[in-house]
Amino acid sequence: MSLHVLYRPGSLFFWLVGLLALLLTVAIAGLNAYQQLQHEQRLQQQQRSYYLSRLHQELNATLDAVQLDVMRLATSPLLTRYLQQPQPADLELLQQSYLSLARLQPDYDQIRFINRAGQEVIRINRLASGDPYIVPAAALQNKADRYYIREGMRLGVGERYLSPLDLNVEQGEIEVPYKPMLRMVMPVDQPQREGLVVINYRGHDLLQQMGSALPSPLQPLLLNDAGQWLLGGGSRDWQFMFTPQTGLAVEMPAQWQQIQQQPRGAVAAGTDCYVYEWIRYGDGEMNAPRWLLGLNEPGRSCSALQTHYFQAGVKWTLYGSTIVIILLLVWYRTRLRQFHLYQRIRSNEQQLRLITDEVGSGLIMVDRHGCTQWMNPEAERLLGWTEAELHDQVLHPLIHVTLSGEDAHADDCPMLKALSSGERQQADREFFRTRDGRSLPVHTTVTPLPNGQYAGGAIIAFNDDSEHLAEETRLRRQAMTDELTGCLNRRAVLQVLDRLLLALDRQPGVVLIDIDFFKQVNDHYGHAAGDRVLAYYAQEVRDLLRANDSFGRIGGEEFLVVLETAHAEHLLQLAERIRSHFDAIRCPVDEHRLHVTASFGVAIHQPGESAHALLARADAALYLAKANGRNRVELAVAEEAVAAG
Repeated sequence: MSLHVLYRPGSLFFWLVGLLALLLTVAIAGLNAYQQLQHEQRLQQQQRSYYLSRLHQELNATLDAVQLDVMRLATSPLLTRYLQQPQPADLELLQQSYLSLARLQPDYDQIRFINRAGQEVIRINRLASGDPYIVPAAALQNKADRYYIREGMRLGVGERYLSPLDLNVEQGEIEVPYKPMLRMVMPVDQPQREGLVVINYRGHDLLQQMGSALPSPLQPLLLNDAGQWLLGGGSRDWQFMFTPQTGLAVEMPAQWQQIQQQPRGAVAAGTDCYVYEWIRYGDGEMNAPRWLLGLNEPGRSCSALQTHYFQAGVKWTLYGSTIVIILLLVWYRTRLRQFHLYQRIRSNEQQLRLITDEVGSGLIMVDRHGCTQWMNPEAERLLGWTEAELHDQVLHPLIHVTLSGEDAHADDCPMLKALSSGERQQADREFFRTRDGRSLPVHTTVTPLPNGQYAGGAIIAFNDDSEHLAEETRLRRQAMTDELTGCLNRRAVLQVLDRLLLALDRQPGVVLIDIDFFKQVNDHYGHAAGDRVLAYYAQEVRDLLRANDSFGRIGGEEFLVVLETAHAEHLLQLAERIRSHFDAIRCPVDEHRLHVTASFGVAIHQPGESAHALLARADAALYLAKANGRNRVELAVAEEAVAAG
């Protein structure tokens, strides 16, 4: 069938193509809307999970700090001493320590020690100005009837109690202005129950922080286990303190039943959509209430995305159908004229196929002289140059560089090789100079153009190889790093020492460090604690060294410091500074703070001395430090001094 017959007016082929185009338009518009809807739903779910996680983290971080303080107060040695043998002086010290904590934590409304009878023994209150003060003995009250006291007295040893979030009540009246309050309680056992430590945390700042953790227009929601509003309900917040039968259970009983049955989800609330999850603070030793944490974007329903994309799909289907009909009419009139261009299209077919085969890469077309004729948008994006800026410019000297950023030699250029040989060239790693002067690692393929307008030229296809280069760099760094401590491993730090010994103008020095009684740490606290000690003290050493000092772990609990140029006095001062710092600090391991010391062997390189001999002298000095009682620094003697002795 000739082209004239195929495209003559009124042919059945035209109408079949038109019908197929309309069907395809509807299918594509629907599929595109569906795919965009799925993508947006995934993004929405990720965003909701992220912001819920931020709110949860904000809540946990605040409560973690309160829990640490209440545990520290309940296990205070000073409180133990006072309870075993009450003395006015110890009571005054306890009051002062509670007062100091209140000054450090302005959100603590009250800090109290209450005896087993419910009578306050110590109480720190705040003035209207916010300043804390010690409540005199005559004003102390009996709180045995308060629910959090009863709950605290029922706790087991080591357990804690977190009260519901409510408004503070004093003398039977709700305080005005409202004070949202949480109470963290921990019993004091000596070993029998002596009383409770209670911290009243003012929740106003926490609720404000949760609100500021979300971008507009998202709003946080917080409800108690009964569905009563704590945050996000507007005028309904705290209403349950005055009218108990309020909240979601009353407002939306069907939705509330759904919320109670699912750990997380989303429910429609009028024109709003509540996205929620149930949370409970703490571990098995924390008796805490359950809260409903959620998000709300006012005015946006749960089905807003589906509605939007349905309407968009219908709209774009109508637009697309209209455009297709118009295009079909134009195509019908112009298709006959395309016959005259048929031969030109066939002559350029091979050149176009080469371009479209590489369409996912950056593409640059050059003529036989290596001058730029065309660039695709991806090439412009990667290099930062526009096609107009590089047009008719010789490409090689403009962009081809070495790893160090210097101009690459013409003999090493895949483009020039392809232009001269007519053969396809490929390079796994080349570097192109971008418009802002960066060296961009690329994977390059150069394909010569055999015929057409630019015969003798070539198509350069390249892809950004930055991620692969970064991964190679990361793997090289990982091969040099001790996984546990983050410092250099044995091989890497010894390579540094070997390089320094080859430099004739250097006199390097070394410090061998060995953790004292490390086996006892492993035996008593476990290997996980031992690993924590090694990582902790390795970081402390790194903080005390200069940028050009090298530090590595060479085995077990033994470390090596290598200085490029050092004198004995400087080395001894450095070792002593590290030793005294170790002696002064304590390593936190679970609830313990371990006192760990180390012994040090110091040695200065002697002319002609090998790395093995230098380390052997440092090791001998380390052995001497161990033999002389540990937790000390010893300087290695020179080889001739040993021989003379």
